[in-house]
Amino acid sequence: MKLSELFSADNIVVDLEPSEKNALLETMVTNLDEKGYVKDRAQVIKDIIEREKVMSTGIGNGVAIPHAYTDGVERLVASFCRTSSEVDFEALDDNSVDLFFIILGPKESRRDHIKILAKISRLLNHSDFRQDLREAADAEAVLNVFKRFGDK
Repeated sequence: MKLSELFSADNIVVDLEPSEKNALLETMVTNLDEKGYVKDRAQVIKDIIEREKVMSTGIGNGVAIPHAYTDGVERLVASFCRTSSEVDFEALDDNSVDLFFIILGPKESRRDHIKILAKISRLLNHSDFRQDLREAADAEAVLNVFKRFGDK
């Protein structure tokens, strides 16, 4: 699956206000809900916060990939968010985070869910990818970064 097939300008936020971890997760889910990607916002918020309790999805290098299997969505859903300043997300490397990929899917989408997590994780190993996401001026510029790096 290509990143450009999963992301569009309406599920990319480049100026998200930083806040405490759970509040930030709620804001990201609410944004997806307002755009019609979520069928049960409360369920999704519960599931994503429960997933974070298992282990932080802050993977390092200023990046987090909050994700969950949830009955609160009908199909695989993703969003990219960049906060205006770094936040404490209890990342594995103890550094703050400003780049967030949120991935939600029903249990039956497990295979695609894992594939997209792996693809994003591989791309995030490239410092140029992370830097270009940090420098992207708007959602269209983020999409162009995804096309350059993620559609291969």
